[in-house]
Amino acid sequence: MTPDAPRQSDLSRRQFLVRSAGIAGASFGLGVSRGGAAHGAAELRVGFLGVGERGLQLLPAFLGCEGVRAAAIADVAPPNRARALDVVRQRAPDSQPLVTESAERLLELVDRGALDAIVIATPPFRHAEHAVAALRAGAHVYLEKPMGLTLAESTEIRDEARRGRERGQVFQLGFQRRYNPRYLAGIEAIRSGRAGEILFVRAQWHNLGDPAGRKAWYYQREKSGDLLLEQSCHQLDVCNWVFDAHPARACGFGGTNRFVDEPPGRTIRDHYGLTLEYPCGGKVSYSQVSYAIPDRRFSGVYELVFGTRLGIDLWNGLAWDRSGKTVSLGAPGGNDTRIAVESFVDHVRRGEESRAGADVGFEATVSALLCLEALDTGRVVDWHA
Repeated sequence: MTPDAPRQSDLSRRQFLVRSAGIAGASFGLGVSRGGAAHGAAELRVGFLGVGERGLQLLPAFLGCEGVRAAAIADVAPPNRARALDVVRQRAPDSQPLVTESAERLLELVDRGALDAIVIATPPFRHAEHAVAALRAGAHVYLEKPMGLTLAESTEIRDEARRGRERGQVFQLGFQRRYNPRYLAGIEAIRSGRAGEILFVRAQWHNLGDPAGRKAWYYQREKSGDLLLEQSCHQLDVCNWVFDAHPARACGFGGTNRFVDEPPGRTIRDHYGLTLEYPCGGKVSYSQVSYAIPDRRFSGVYELVFGTRLGIDLWNGLAWDRSGKTVSLGAPGGNDTRIAVESFVDHVRRGEESRAGADVGFEATVSALLCLEALDTGRVVDWHA
């Protein structure tokens, strides 16, 4: 993959200095965001940038966290803003968040010390612009995947998040599987050696059709990043997690053979198949289709890990030994989005780095870009980020 030319942020005028935490921060050595919220503060004032489909899922998850207040809502679509405001007032009838169509208004709140964190769930083609601006303003940032649509965008966000870490800011990507108890139990079985040597992963994301209610940007590759970046970076992150590395190379084929020009002007694929090789020699066979049959043998999402001692179904938190006997991993249930959101809030309050932070997000997103290049060229493509 060839790096794109670096994009100059329109917010380079913003200073990188962090405001003082005051007596409390000085007394306990607590890091702060530019917005002024010391780690451990009782109230976390959050702004929500993008409250469409995913944003409206994140909003109640954040409001369910103790001490979190929705201080601002920003979205270009009036119906989205209205629905989000209804959600906020159902939880807190007297709440008066700023409601705006402008992302810049949220950044101004951070500058004034009136906002601590920004949750970004805008379309992928706006991620780099919004995430870099929020980090430079001094906010803690929860960014939905993917990190960016190009190597240059992803690198810029990663580097800015690293600088933010030095300023006491927390940055987390929406890779909620990193917090899912079932996945954590499976990964623990791998890390402990219980599963043996990991040789192979078979994974799929087979939809019954295109996701309902998606906006026009979803079907435009230059805005969504195709299926690979918009959806499958989740599972590529899981594969990286399993092997504790990024892929060394990838190859595959794909295209559009069912939903040709549906909707009109569509530029994203409706299917593909990939093979990835990791530095340890482990392989991944991965497929995604948008026209699966509604039967468990054809549809659904899973990652099956083939070890020399155990086979692990990460999605369901199940395992089997070499005799075919089911082995308990002790995996509890839980909503991974809610747990990821609660963890972000806790990371901010404790001043801890997120386990789905900038470096994890960068490698997952660039893994998707590697695979996208392999599909585009029909060649085996080596990692060269």
